[in-house]
Amino acid sequence: MQTMQKIQLTEAQVTKLEAGGVVEIPASWDEFMEFLSETAYRTEYHNGHILVMGLAAFIHELLVGNLIALLKAVSKGKGFYVAGSNVGVLKADQSGYYNPDVTVVQGAPAFAANSNAIITNPFLVVEVFSESTAAYDYLHKLPKYVQIDSIQAVVFVDRFDTSVIVAERGDQPNVWTHTHYFKLTEVAKAGIFELPLTEIFADLPEEK
Repeated sequence: MQTMQKIQLTEAQVTKLEAGGVVEIPASWDEFMEFLSETAYRTEYHNGHILVMGLAAFIHELLVGNLIALLKAVSKGKGFYVAGSNVGVLKADQSGYYNPDVTVVQGAPAFAANSNAIITNPFLVVEVFSESTAAYDYLHKLPKYVQIDSIQAVVFVDRFDTSVIVAERGDQPNVWTHTHYFKLTEVAKAGIFELPLTEIFADLPEEK
């Protein structure tokens, strides 16, 4: 019986992560789960590859904080839970594991086996674009998110041009609507959630 080789990051990969980059490693699901249990980095699994994320920019985390505060304010007393990026989201067929910047659960959270941190019934997820992950978030993660039956909306926040995209599940199977919000005077809407762009992008320092 062949022994599974433990995946370890090289010095070059660690340097890349510390600079805010992304490291991609081919791996099986079992190799990923072992790596996930030991790494301190934000880690995802997508199409047979482990993706390890470097440190997020300060302004990225400020935006995440604004979004969590807004979502909690809107959903207070309505049976929703709002969590940050340390919560994982799992596809039922184990072909994808992701850490959205914000995860909203309606009602009781359903956890993956032997976990109290991996959610299988997210209601809404939010991704804040960074320079290294924007294309991956929108082009690769979105098609996986729409395959999770419980997800009703995916919100993308682009700090570079202060805009928001809301992808929302429609009444017909496999039909999603995409609404783009480009003006700070607009309010992004996803079901009961209303997110004024002025509040999403409030109190942010200038980027150099």
